[in-house]
Amino acid sequence: MDQSFAKSMCDFSFGMLFMAQLVCAAAMYYKGQRNDLQKMMFRFMVYLVLISVVDFFFFYTSGKPLPTLSAPETDFLEMTVVPCALFILIRLTTPRQKMSRLIAINALAYFMALVLYIITENVVVYQATLLLTIIYSLGILIYGYYAVERFNRQMEADFSDEELSLYWLKYIVCLYAGMLSLWVAATLYSSEVMATFYNLVMIVLLGLFCYFVYRQEDMLKALDNLDREEKKRDYTRAYEFEGRFRKVFEEEKIYLNPKLNIVELSMAVGTNRTYISNYINQQLHTTFYEYVNKWRVKRAKDLLSSTSLPLEDVSTQSGFNSLSSFHRYFTKSVGMTPQAFRKKTLPA
Repeated sequence: MDQSFAKSMCDFSFGMLFMAQLVCAAAMYYKGQRNDLQKMMFRFMVYLVLISVVDFFFFYTSGKPLPTLSAPETDFLEMTVVPCALFILIRLTTPRQKMSRLIAINALAYFMALVLYIITENVVVYQATLLLTIIYSLGILIYGYYAVERFNRQMEADFSDEELSLYWLKYIVCLYAGMLSLWVAATLYSSEVMATFYNLVMIVLLGLFCYFVYRQEDMLKALDNLDREEKKRDYTRAYEFEGRFRKVFEEEKIYLNPKLNIVELSMAVGTNRTYISNYINQQLHTTFYEYVNKWRVKRAKDLLSSTSLPLEDVSTQSGFNSLSSFHRYFTKSVGMTPQAFRKKTLPA
């Protein structure tokens, strides 16, 4: 590739990344910062903008003869993005977790490494910090996978709405792994081509993070509402609730509420969240999410085999919150699509 063209593309991609950071920061600010996750994401975007500003002045205005956009001084700043990714993962998967101490420890560690490098100008300090950052990143990937699994198990225990989940974050973790590989390659083997690829992947990653932070507001509201509902209840004794439990499903069809959560079910039954959760898990050997959606699928089967309602109406009248959720869960549960089930069972 022509060297001047490669440099032009590298500069152009850097400008695109800077603009993407500004847009994402503005989007998070516009969102209103109504919860800790949004506030953290806004601060993260502002921090990235500041890093890009430092990079710009270092590479484009300092007058230093730097052939590529890579130098230990700026690499130290970019390394600090790694713990930022960890903070966001923690906030996403444990929304109630306080992280002030963790943030302070990480900031101090990287600041001390940078100061030590500036004072000594010893390349070993830079290399050791880079190696530890790579190890740190691998730890984040492992943590992210298991944290998402743990969080979603908890959500299935409390909610029947599959939109309130972090399953999408698995794709972000994979994208983060790709970004990490590119960043390491661009740092160790500096070239305009590698820097261009890195900038473009970062643009995609930032856009996805912002998009899903927008989506997660419903999840955060649901968690807050669940806490408030639980605190309102005053339980003085346990109830024999199995008969009432069956009635709210068989006769009252409580599962038709697409936003049903375990606290609402416990209130309808006349017991508490813990008893209901234990009963579903230990006696019925399933989860709240699976149990509720089993009833929704049963209702959908009845409608599909006895009516010619459009699939969207079948989805709504069965308690699913969207046609896509209905189609996905029905196919997984029954082993065929709703259309195929209807064709098989609907009288000619």
